[in-house]
Amino acid sequence: MTSTRPSVTAADLSPGPEHRQLRALAQKAGLELDGHGNRVAGMAQALGHAHQGLPPTALLTLGAQLHDIGKRHIPIEVLDAPRRLTPAEWAVMRLHTILGLEILCRALDEVPQDVADCVLLHHEHWDGSGYPIGLSGASIPLLARLVAIADFIDALASPRAYKSAMAPELVRTLVLRARGVKFDPILTDLALRIWPQLLRARAQADQPNGVTTKPAILKP
Repeated sequence: MTSTRPSVTAADLSPGPEHRQLRALAQKAGLELDGHGNRVAGMAQALGHAHQGLPPTALLTLGAQLHDIGKRHIPIEVLDAPRRLTPAEWAVMRLHTILGLEILCRALDEVPQDVADCVLLHHEHWDGSGYPIGLSGASIPLLARLVAIADFIDALASPRAYKSAMAPELVRTLVLRARGVKFDPILTDLALRIWPQLLRARAQADQPNGVTTKPAILKP
């Protein structure tokens, strides 16, 4: 008996059970971690739309909702540690990007490339200091760069076991400080220009049905 291996494809989602399964997985993941994935999706879509009129895409929404799904396999004592992680714990935490892609590949016959990029590469840094690969600059896919900024904003603006939520203006200052280091300078400037819109998108994503993927967008 020959086993079939899941593949990452460059194709958009086609009608059928596969995209329904992916969307269901994303909707569940978006609610995890106190709705972090949904808030990241809302902001990533707002930032993407402001970037040269990039139209809303289901794959960006799905990738953003799923970006931290790998944290399902991070031990709770690491994930919810009420203190700074030790170097060994941090090494475990950094595995969530790889674990996330593995989850998708086990659950689906095909993983759209854009979704895989968001899950695997949202911690790559503009200066090459990120993980898991160490990509830099424009070699980091656009959708992963969008998710990276949205992820950073929501992580800082949300309470965690080890910290309180930061005020929006302090978060804004830290986003600016990461310009050209963690983040694409052009996207960073854009995020700062539309800052009120990003905060509104974040708040809206916490409402019922605040983040959706329309079937019409899922056509090949």
